[in-house]
Parts: sequence; structure tokens; C-alpha cells
Amino acid sequence: MALSAEWRSRGESDAILIVNVEDNTVREALAIDPAVLSRFLTDMGELSAWRGGEAVDGANRDPAAWGDLIIARAATGEVITMDPERYWDGIYAWFRSRGVDYDTPIQ
Repeated sequence: MALSAEWRSRGESDAILIVNVEDNTVREALAIDPAVLSRFLTDMGELSAWRGGEAVDGANRDPAAWGDLIIARAATGEVITMDPERYWDGIYAWFRSRGVDYDTPIQ
């Protein structure tokens, strides 16, 4: 099964989605915190190993139900698509406003 990963935002809540590429359905959803987002942006590892705590059923299987797409990455790490303004706004909100960056080691 081919997988991709997406960072999506509904304004006050962001999520990382692991998406089945063949049928464009959400397999796993993880609420974002700095550690999860840093992993997504640096070294995603094997996407099939990602496990989330968010329920993924019904309408939540559609990636669009999780909000606006910020960035999508292939399992190999390439960027598939990105909204640059939302991306940099998110980097600021999650990291730079706290005096760190996405590749700063998490304590």
C-alpha cells in the first residue's frame, strides 16, 4: 500500500494525516505537537509505523475533512504540494514563536 503524509489545519487544530494514496483515504491521524510536526518535517521514517490517537471513520476518512492542506509529502520524503504562506505561518506558530526551529532537538 502506497502512503503519503499531509499536514492539515482547521484553524485552531492541526493534524498530520497518513493517507492511503490508492483511494485517498486517511489511515491514521495524529494531533500536532512540536515533536510530531518535527518528525513530519525532518525524518518521517516508515509511514506505516505512524500511529495516531484521532478517530478515523466515516467523513474523517476524507483528508479534506481535516481542514486546509498545508503540505503533503510522499513516503520517500519529497514534497508533493505545499501552500507556502500557510507553511511559514505554521512554522512560526509551532516553532519560531517559541525561539526554536523545526529541526531543533526536542528536550
